[in-house]
Amino acid sequence: GDFRREKYIFPIDEEEKNRLDIFHKFILVARDNNFFSAPLGVKQALRVLDLGTGTGIWAIELSEYVLSLNERFHLRGLDFNMIQPEMIPPTMNPPQPFDIEDSWDTIDRDWDFIRAQMLFGSIQCWREMYQKMFMHLKPGIGYMEQVEIDWVPRCDDGTLPTDSALDEWTSKLLKSLDRHGRSMRVDPDETRRQLALAGFTDIDEAVIKVCYCPWSEDRHEREVGRWFNTGLSQGLTALSCFPMTRMLGMSQEDVKDLCLKAKRDMCDIRYHAYCRVYIWTARKPGLAPSTVEMDGKGQRVTFSD
Repeated sequence: GDFRREKYIFPIDEEEKNRLDIFHKFILVARDNNFFSAPLGVKQALRVLDLGTGTGIWAIELSEYVLSLNERFHLRGLDFNMIQPEMIPPTMNPPQPFDIEDSWDTIDRDWDFIRAQMLFGSIQCWREMYQKMFMHLKPGIGYMEQVEIDWVPRCDDGTLPTDSALDEWTSKLLKSLDRHGRSMRVDPDETRRQLALAGFTDIDEAVIKVCYCPWSEDRHEREVGRWFNTGLSQGLTALSCFPMTRMLGMSQEDVKDLCLKAKRDMCDIRYHAYCRVYIWTARKPGLAPSTVEMDGKGQRVTFSD
């Protein structure tokens, strides 16, 4: 589907869906096959909200995993592009087109976990998004988690030329999204500040090194680099074409030429370039229901912090 195409300017065809699934695998491998970092117990009753669910692959795989351990699991994925499969686990709500930048008046306010992954570049105001997440989590026990890629190439040993096409590609991609009003830049200090302003506590930040190709001597870093390189090299032009032509006035030929040169850089194992994945988790403070008892007048709830 192409619901609200003016907001989401990246492709949504079959090739792009495949790339999104590869990026899911890359992030899963980078996280040692952990679906999330928040301290949630998968054997307890859980309500999970997945923002910008995309193809739904994370939601589906998590649901299938948890379903074998816990039938009291409920997951809802939100996206305004209907690119999810028709067959989904019974613990998932059927997807419906929903713009997460619109009002959340129809969204329940009792979620245990709200997740956002790779949404930088798609959201105009993160302050409002964090406020919505905060308002719709359970107090005391509700967690949010956000996973984002900082695309800026880094190199510690000087092997990547200072005027590399990879640097130029990244700079122009980020500049084009800035002009679109939906920044893809990662500013860890600002993210932590906005989470705190929204009311979150126990804010945690994890950083994962991601090689642009499998050049590292570390086995795990090489595996992460293989998946990242596969996903990015396949989708480089599709990721760049619309924002660079529309926002920077570049011709399609110039964009394709830049992407080809950047791809050569990122696939060259002589260039020890890497970027970073950031994972933020935070808790909504407050009093959480600990026990529910019945007395002669109805339900009585006991609270604990």
